[in-house]
Amino acid sequence: MKNIKLIEEEIEKILIKDKRSWVRLFELIREVELGALWKPEYKSFTRWIRHLAYESGVTESLIWKRKKAGEIYSEYQKRAKRKGITVPRIEDIDVSPDNFELVEKISQGNKDIKDDLMDKVLHRELKRSDLVSAWKSVKTIRQDDQGSIIKKNRHSEVGSSEKEKEMALSVSDIAISLTYSSWLDYFSDVNTNTSTTHSQKKVYKLLPKFSFYSSLNDRLHTIDFLVVENYTSKPHQLNLHSIEVILTEEDLNRSFNSRQYQQHMNYLWIVIPSDIIEEIGPEISEDYGILELHDSKIIEVFRHSPYTSSVGKLDLYQTVLVQTL
Repeated sequence: MKNIKLIEEEIEKILIKDKRSWVRLFELIREVELGALWKPEYKSFTRWIRHLAYESGVTESLIWKRKKAGEIYSEYQKRAKRKGITVPRIEDIDVSPDNFELVEKISQGNKDIKDDLMDKVLHRELKRSDLVSAWKSVKTIRQDDQGSIIKKNRHSEVGSSEKEKEMALSVSDIAISLTYSSWLDYFSDVNTNTSTTHSQKKVYKLLPKFSFYSSLNDRLHTIDFLVVENYTSKPHQLNLHSIEVILTEEDLNRSFNSRQYQQHMNYLWIVIPSDIIEEIGPEISEDYGILELHDSKIIEVFRHSPYTSSVGKLDLYQTVLVQTL
């Protein structure tokens, strides 16, 4: 066991001169915490962290964030081991700790989504900009009803019953599952773009409860989710996906206006939970693709959406630009 003073000297050196060595910083902090080495000089582990921050001239939050990033990865390692999956040792990874914090926020406690995101981050399939964009979408989605329930627009309003709250939370889970581009991996009948270079930006933007004015039919339309992406086309082209949510058979029987904005979209989708997809899936028009929401909250393509050439993209592009400026 190391002397606490030697550990503090190494930690302070990292915090002052070598901030990139966050993994080593995490290992040293964990050693002090698990071994209670902060005793008896400090009354608590928190006070010891405060001392480190003061001596190193950094904020306490920086140290706590590095500790949290290490814990997020350690938990990911444990889950992978239980599944029989080999992942890199923490000391072998070269990923910003801020990316792990974003993964934690985006997943909202869903371990399946968290592990999927972690895998993509480790394999360089998701950049920090992708994670930041996804987190912005989740924050937008979660801001309704104090961050716990999102109300379904047009189809239903959420009341106080447990069933209605469960449905609303399901919509929120769907939103989180759609915040990154993983579901497009299953969209195999499209020539998914593999030619994008580092100089050509990949775009994936999820916009919940998206409203836009159509100059083609002179009316306002609202979509549960709009996805703008260039993963399934050439990098300089953008595809538009409308995604509507069906949680019950009653939802399916209610009218929605997808056909009225169909000319603005390249793809039309409906999301259905796994437990009702076999029952009501066949009732859905072939104009729509079907996205299946599994119990693990992972989205997969159940039926492909046919591609159509959109003639009214400008109205949507203008609205997207205004919302993101």
